[in-house]
Amino acid sequence: MNEGHTVGAAADLAGMSVRTLHYYDQIGLVRPSSRSAAGYRLYTDGDVAVLQRVAFYRELGLELGDIAEILGAPDATDEDHLRRQRDLVDQRISRFRDMLAVIDKELAARAVGIALTPAERRAVFGEGPFVERLLNHAGDARREWGDTPEYVQRQQRTARYGEQDWLKLRKELAVINQGLADAMERGVGAADPVAMDLAEELRKHTDRWFHDCGYAVHRQLAAHYRDNRRSGRNYDDMVPGLSRYVHDAIVANCERAES
Repeated sequence: MNEGHTVGAAADLAGMSVRTLHYYDQIGLVRPSSRSAAGYRLYTDGDVAVLQRVAFYRELGLELGDIAEILGAPDATDEDHLRRQRDLVDQRISRFRDMLAVIDKELAARAVGIALTPAERRAVFGEGPFVERLLNHAGDARREWGDTPEYVQRQQRTARYGEQDWLKLRKELAVINQGLADAMERGVGAADPVAMDLAEELRKHTDRWFHDCGYAVHRQLAAHYRDNRRSGRNYDDMVPGLSRYVHDAIVANCERAES
């Protein structure tokens, strides 16, 4: 019959050091229930269970004083401790998920060439659907465009941009896009010179700020808008159907330039 576990055996079972068990005994947190005939500490299975419970709480970041208070609750059952531990683990998981989301967002920002601090990024892009879509689809953009010279060039250029650069280019783009939206809402045809001129401004803006954008490349981007992918959805957030209108204006402008 097992009369108790020695300090060394109890330490192994609880995943602690012998020194830690001595300290817990000294401060009265977990004391061995009995002693051997020679006066050595002996820990019962119940003592080991309490030690394991302490180890679990410590792993969850609780201070010894808080643990002592929890263990000292007179009516607390094993199930109560398990439920408390589960709640603490759930809170930690939630906190880690939040941390992971922040890390992923920073990685995504760098993947699309935005080398800004979170505060600078909020100042430039805000926190609306545009920036969320931009960061969430960074992996898709890399998979689709990552092997192209345009993607590499975009990464190299935008990695050098500071907050003022982004604010300037975003302001320029907003003026062009608003012009396209206004033209569509006024009933101006996509092949009208007004719409084609705005499409040309859009091409030049891309060429100036992001990557070389000849007419063949601009046609590819237009198809991206038409298919209502990330950039297309940004247009349709402004005005439903704008993505198709921008596509048609770009194609008309390319045909004009190539004729």
